[in-house]
Amino acid sequence: MKNLNWSMMLRKILVYCFGLFIMAMGVSFSGTADLGMSPVNSIPYVLSEIFTSLSMGTWIIIIFSIYIVIQFVILGKNIQPARVLQLICTTIFGYFTDFTNMLADKFLPNPAHLQLSAAGIYGVRLIYLLISMMLIALGILFYLAPSLISLPGEGIMQVIADKLNVRLHIVKMCFDITVSFIALVISLVYFKQFYGIREGTIIAAFGVGKILGFYEPLKQKVYNFIYSEKTKSDVMTQAITEPQVLDDIEPA
Repeated sequence: MKNLNWSMMLRKILVYCFGLFIMAMGVSFSGTADLGMSPVNSIPYVLSEIFTSLSMGTWIIIIFSIYIVIQFVILGKNIQPARVLQLICTTIFGYFTDFTNMLADKFLPNPAHLQLSAAGIYGVRLIYLLISMMLIALGILFYLAPSLISLPGEGIMQVIADKLNVRLHIVKMCFDITVSFIALVISLVYFKQFYGIREGTIIAAFGVGKILGFYEPLKQKVYNFIYSEKTKSDVMTQAITEPQVLDDIEPA
Protein backbone atom coordinates (compact mmCIF):
# COMPACT_ATOMS: atom_id res chain seq x y z
CA MET A 1 0.00 0.00 0.00
CA LYS A 2 2.86 2.37 0.81
CA ASN A 3 4.36 1.78 -2.63
CA LEU A 4 0.97 2.46 -4.21
CA ASN A 5 0.60 5.71 -2.24
CA TRP A 6 4.06 6.92 -3.21
CA SER A 7 3.39 6.01 -6.84
CA MET A 8 0.14 7.94 -6.77
CA MET A 9 1.81 10.95 -5.16
CA LEU A 10 4.49 10.92 -7.84
CA ARG A 11 1.85 10.96 -10.55
CA LYS A 12 0.05 13.81 -8.76
CA ILE A 13 3.26 15.85 -8.62
CA LEU A 14 4.02 15.18 -12.29
CA VAL A 15 0.53 16.25 -13.38
CA TYR A 16 0.65 19.27 -11.07
CA CYS A 17 4.03 20.47 -12.38
CA PHE A 18 2.96 19.83 -15.96
CA GLY A 19 -0.07 22.03 -15.35
CA LEU A 20 2.08 24.83 -13.94
CA PHE A 21 4.41 24.58 -16.94
CA ILE A 22 1.56 24.75 -19.45
CA MET A 23 0.13 27.75 -17.57
CA ALA A 24 3.55 29.43 -17.74
CA MET A 25 3.61 28.85 -21.51
CA GLY A 26 0.23 30.55 -21.69
CA VAL A 27 1.58 33.54 -19.75
CA SER A 28 4.50 33.81 -22.19
CA PHE A 29 2.19 33.76 -25.21
CA SER A 30 0.11 36.45 -23.52
CA GLY A 31 3.20 38.58 -22.97
CA THR A 32 4.22 38.24 -26.61
CA ALA A 33 0.70 39.09 -27.75
CA ASP A 34 1.03 42.35 -25.80
CA LEU A 35 -2.72 42.75 -25.44
CA GLY A 36 -2.72 42.73 -21.66
CA MET A 37 -1.83 40.35 -18.85
CA SER A 38 -4.25 38.66 -16.50
CA PRO A 39 -4.80 40.61 -13.25
CA VAL A 40 -2.80 38.24 -11.05
CA ASN A 41 0.24 38.51 -13.33
CA SER A 42 -0.16 42.20 -14.15
CA ILE A 43 1.90 43.61 -11.28
CA PRO A 44 4.86 41.22 -11.77
CA TYR A 45 4.75 41.91 -15.52
CA VAL A 46 4.78 45.70 -15.17
CA LEU A 47 7.51 45.61 -12.52
CA SER A 48 9.64 43.32 -14.68
CA GLU A 49 9.38 45.86 -17.53
CA ILE A 50 10.45 48.68 -15.22
CA PHE A 51 13.10 46.95 -13.12
CA THR A 52 14.62 44.82 -15.85
CA SER A 53 17.44 43.54 -13.65
CA LEU A 54 14.89 41.12 -12.21
CA SER A 55 12.98 38.74 -14.45
CA MET A 56 9.22 38.39 -14.56
CA GLY A 57 9.55 35.00 -12.87
CA THR A 58 11.49 36.61 -10.02
CA TRP A 59 8.82 39.29 -9.64
CA ILE A 60 6.16 36.59 -9.60
CA ILE A 61 7.97 34.94 -6.71
CA ILE A 62 8.31 38.27 -4.87
CA ILE A 63 4.71 39.44 -5.35
CA PHE A 64 3.19 36.01 -4.71
CA SER A 65 5.29 35.70 -1.55
CA ILE A 66 3.76 38.98 -0.38
CA TYR A 67 0.34 37.41 -0.97
CA ILE A 68 1.37 34.54 1.31
CA VAL A 69 2.44 36.99 4.04
CA ILE A 70 -0.89 38.81 3.70
CA GLN A 71 -2.69 35.50 4.19
CA PHE A 72 -0.91 34.98 7.52
CA VAL A 73 -1.67 38.55 8.58
CA ILE A 74 -5.36 38.08 7.82
CA LEU A 75 -5.47 34.71 9.59
CA GLY A 76 -3.84 36.15 12.72
CA LYS A 77 -4.09 33.69 15.59
CA ASN A 78 -5.78 31.18 13.31
CA ILE A 79 -2.52 30.71 11.48
CA GLN A 80 -2.30 27.77 9.09
CA PRO A 81 1.41 26.84 8.78
CA ALA A 82 0.77 24.61 5.76
CA ARG A 83 0.14 27.72 3.70
CA VAL A 84 3.87 28.36 3.63
CA LEU A 85 4.01 25.44 1.18
CA GLN A 86 2.62 27.87 -1.39
CA LEU A 87 6.20 29.09 -1.68
CA ILE A 88 6.99 25.83 -3.43
CA CYS A 89 4.49 26.21 -6.25
CA THR A 90 5.23 29.95 -6.42
CA THR A 91 8.94 29.28 -6.99
CA ILE A 92 8.25 26.53 -9.52
CA PHE A 93 5.81 28.72 -11.43
CA GLY A 94 8.24 31.65 -11.36
CA TYR A 95 11.09 29.58 -12.81
CA PHE A 96 8.78 28.00 -15.36
CA THR A 97 7.66 31.47 -16.48
CA ASP A 98 11.25 32.62 -16.96
CA PHE A 99 12.02 29.49 -18.95
CA THR A 100 8.98 29.79 -21.21
CA ASN A 101 9.62 33.52 -21.66
CA MET A 102 13.11 32.60 -22.84
CA LEU A 103 11.66 30.10 -25.30
CA ALA A 104 9.12 32.68 -26.50
CA ASP A 105 11.84 35.30 -27.05
CA LYS A 106 13.91 32.80 -29.00
CA PHE A 107 11.31 31.01 -31.10
CA LEU A 108 8.11 33.08 -31.13
CA PRO A 109 8.06 35.92 -33.69
CA ASN A 110 7.25 39.30 -32.22
CA PRO A 111 4.10 40.57 -34.00
CA ALA A 112 5.48 44.12 -33.99
CA HIS A 113 8.44 43.00 -36.13
CA LEU A 114 6.36 41.26 -38.81
CA GLN A 115 6.07 42.84 -42.23
CA LEU A 116 2.30 43.12 -42.04
CA SER A 117 -0.32 45.81 -42.02
CA ALA A 118 -1.54 47.16 -38.70
CA ALA A 119 -4.62 44.95 -39.02
CA GLY A 120 -2.47 41.92 -39.79
CA ILE A 121 -0.23 42.54 -36.79
CA TYR A 122 -3.25 42.89 -34.53
CA GLY A 123 -4.62 39.66 -35.98
CA VAL A 124 -1.41 37.84 -35.05
CA ARG A 125 -1.66 39.28 -31.54
CA LEU A 126 -5.20 37.90 -31.27
CA ILE A 127 -3.98 34.48 -32.42
CA TYR A 128 -1.29 34.53 -29.74
CA LEU A 129 -3.92 35.55 -27.20
CA LEU A 130 -6.15 32.64 -28.23
CA ILE A 131 -3.24 30.20 -27.93
CA SER A 132 -2.46 31.71 -24.54
CA MET A 133 -6.03 31.14 -23.34
CA MET A 134 -6.01 27.56 -24.64
CA LEU A 135 -2.74 26.82 -22.84
CA ILE A 136 -3.81 28.47 -19.60
CA ALA A 137 -7.11 26.57 -19.60
CA LEU A 138 -5.31 23.28 -20.23
CA GLY A 139 -2.77 24.10 -17.52
CA ILE A 140 -5.59 24.84 -15.09
CA LEU A 141 -7.09 21.41 -15.69
CA PHE A 142 -3.81 19.62 -14.96
CA TYR A 143 -2.84 21.94 -12.10
CA LEU A 144 -6.11 21.54 -10.22
CA ALA A 145 -6.70 17.82 -10.85
CA PRO A 146 -4.24 16.50 -8.20
CA SER A 147 -5.76 18.78 -5.49
CA LEU A 148 -2.35 19.76 -4.11
CA ILE A 149 -1.15 23.30 -3.30
CA SER A 150 -2.97 26.36 -4.60
CA LEU A 151 -1.09 29.34 -5.95
CA PRO A 152 -1.03 32.34 -3.56
CA GLY A 153 -3.42 34.38 -5.70
CA GLU A 154 -6.12 31.81 -5.13
CA GLY A 155 -5.01 31.32 -1.53
CA ILE A 156 -5.36 34.96 -0.55
CA MET A 157 -8.80 35.19 -2.13
CA GLN A 158 -10.00 32.13 -0.23
CA VAL A 159 -8.68 33.51 3.07
CA ILE A 160 -10.39 36.87 2.52
CA ALA A 161 -13.64 35.15 1.55
CA ASP A 162 -13.57 33.00 4.69
CA LYS A 163 -12.59 35.90 6.95
CA LEU A 164 -15.31 38.25 5.68
CA ASN A 165 -17.84 35.49 5.05
CA VAL A 166 -18.22 36.73 1.49
CA ARG A 167 -18.75 34.61 -1.61
CA LEU A 168 -15.53 33.77 -3.42
CA HIS A 169 -16.53 35.20 -6.79
CA ILE A 170 -17.14 38.60 -5.17
CA VAL A 171 -13.70 38.53 -3.56
CA LYS A 172 -12.23 37.50 -6.91
CA MET A 173 -13.79 40.50 -8.63
CA CYS A 174 -12.52 42.90 -5.95
CA PHE A 175 -9.08 41.32 -5.96
CA ASP A 176 -8.78 41.49 -9.75
CA ILE A 177 -9.87 45.13 -9.77
CA THR A 178 -7.42 45.99 -6.98
CA VAL A 179 -4.32 44.40 -8.49
CA SER A 180 -5.23 45.67 -11.96
CA PHE A 181 -5.61 49.19 -10.57
CA ILE A 182 -2.23 48.95 -8.84
CA ALA A 183 -0.61 47.74 -12.07
CA LEU A 184 -2.25 50.57 -14.01
CA VAL A 185 -1.08 53.20 -11.52
CA ILE A 186 2.48 51.86 -11.68
CA SER A 187 2.40 51.83 -15.48
CA LEU A 188 0.96 55.35 -15.67
CA VAL A 189 3.58 56.73 -13.29
CA TYR A 190 6.47 55.13 -15.17
CA PHE A 191 5.32 54.72 -18.79
CA LYS A 192 2.77 57.58 -18.84
CA GLN A 193 0.29 55.17 -20.46
CA PHE A 194 -1.64 51.97 -19.79
CA TYR A 195 0.77 49.07 -19.82
CA GLY A 196 0.09 45.40 -19.09
CA ILE A 197 -3.69 45.81 -18.82
CA ARG A 198 -5.58 45.93 -22.10
CA GLU A 199 -8.49 44.35 -23.92
CA GLY A 200 -6.75 40.97 -23.79
CA THR A 201 -7.13 40.99 -20.02
CA ILE A 202 -10.91 41.17 -20.33
CA ILE A 203 -11.06 38.66 -23.20
CA ALA A 204 -8.99 36.15 -21.25
CA ALA A 205 -11.01 36.67 -18.07
CA PHE A 206 -14.10 35.35 -19.84
CA GLY A 207 -12.51 33.23 -22.55
CA VAL A 208 -10.35 30.90 -20.45
CA GLY A 209 -13.33 29.66 -18.48
CA LYS A 210 -15.23 28.94 -21.70
CA ILE A 211 -12.28 27.08 -23.20
CA LEU A 212 -11.87 25.09 -20.01
CA GLY A 213 -15.31 23.65 -20.62
CA PHE A 214 -14.14 22.13 -23.90
CA TYR A 215 -11.46 20.20 -22.01
CA GLU A 216 -14.07 18.49 -19.82
CA PRO A 217 -13.72 15.08 -21.58
CA LEU A 218 -10.01 15.12 -20.77
CA LYS A 219 -10.67 15.40 -17.04
CA GLN A 220 -11.52 11.72 -16.58
CA LYS A 221 -8.37 10.62 -18.40
CA VAL A 222 -6.25 12.81 -16.13
CA TYR A 223 -7.93 11.36 -13.02
CA ASN A 224 -7.49 7.83 -14.31
CA PHE A 225 -3.78 8.48 -14.85
CA ILE A 226 -3.35 9.93 -11.36
CA TYR A 227 -5.19 7.18 -9.51
CA SER A 228 -4.27 4.37 -11.90
CA GLU A 229 -7.70 2.83 -11.46
CA LYS A 230 -11.34 3.61 -12.00
CA THR A 231 -11.74 6.99 -10.34
CA LYS A 232 -13.91 7.07 -7.26
CA SER A 233 -17.24 8.78 -7.71
CA ASP A 234 -16.49 11.55 -5.26
CA VAL A 235 -13.29 12.40 -7.10
CA MET A 236 -14.88 12.16 -10.50
CA THR A 237 -17.61 14.57 -9.52
CA GLN A 238 -15.17 17.14 -8.17
CA ALA A 239 -15.65 20.32 -10.18
CA ILE A 240 -12.66 21.81 -11.90
CA THR A 241 -13.74 25.42 -11.97
CA GLU A 242 -12.22 28.55 -13.43
CA PRO A 243 -9.36 29.73 -11.20
CA GLN A 244 -9.70 33.03 -9.44
CA VAL A 245 -7.30 34.65 -11.88
CA LEU A 246 -7.79 33.97 -15.55
CA ASP A 247 -4.51 33.90 -16.11
CA ASP A 248 -2.47 31.90 -14.28
CA ILE A 249 -5.02 33.71 -15.11
CA GLU A 250 -2.41 32.92 -12.36
CA PRO A 251 -1.19 32.00 -12.75
CA ALA A 252 -1.76 31.78 -14.29
